[in-house]
Amino acid sequence: MKRSFSRFVGVDLGGGRGKTTAVAELRSGPDGGAQVVEVATRSGQRAWTDDTLFERLGGRPDIAIAIDAPLTAPACGRCDRPVCPGMETCVDPSVVWLRTTGRALVQKVAAETVGGSRTYTSMPQVRIAGYAHRATDLVMTYQRGLLPLTTLNSAHGAVAARANQLRRRLRGAGFELHTNLIEVSPAATIAAVCGETLARGYKRDADPWRTRAMILERLGDLSFAPQSRMAREEVLQNDHCFDAVISGYTAYLWARDGWTVPDGVFADDGWVFAPP
Repeated sequence: MKRSFSRFVGVDLGGGRGKTTAVAELRSGPDGGAQVVEVATRSGQRAWTDDTLFERLGGRPDIAIAIDAPLTAPACGRCDRPVCPGMETCVDPSVVWLRTTGRALVQKVAAETVGGSRTYTSMPQVRIAGYAHRATDLVMTYQRGLLPLTTLNSAHGAVAARANQLRRRLRGAGFELHTNLIEVSPAATIAAVCGETLARGYKRDADPWRTRAMILERLGDLSFAPQSRMAREEVLQNDHCFDAVISGYTAYLWARDGWTVPDGVFADDGWVFAPP
């Protein structure tokens, strides 16, 4: 079911000093597409520190926010049991999913049957752990193939801790996960819409400017509003600005197409929204 949001803010979240954080604001355009209104690597003269970012986002409950960092911790990070029973006997639904469905996903990709013989793919098997992985990370990597293995351990670390703190702070301003605050991955969105080659190359190619321009051309319902001025050039030159725009665009698609969280453990464990 389509959601009624008309403003979308994408955040490419970096470290706490704010120097590698970018914010993009999009709106629903008159033609029904998404228009980039603003892209910024700073708020005036200030970097996007926690306080500055909250000042920008916290007073606007009518917007939808998309952040490209983990907004939930792995199951072990959310656990309040005084004694750990170990992964093999843990009854937490997310851990049960990891050791059953999650392991099956990994094994299915790691060994495929071709012409009656068992052929192992180049993707190595990860050792799943409840303190390191979330169900959505395995789905995006092993089931949908939208994210590389390098993202599997992104649910912990400084940026993830910052994202979780920001989520809790935004809750006090009326933002709830999966309602008007969502977790996204620019790379997953690009892979789903434009293919894995462009998703791998928009940061690493010898000429990333050209690759990003190709991606923007493929997104036919994304444009830049006249008042955005030099935003398109910034987006093509700066990967943080580009990721912020793609994050905001993903929020636009989420609202327009009415994407929902799958049944099961994902409501609590977290879900990365990407085009189906």
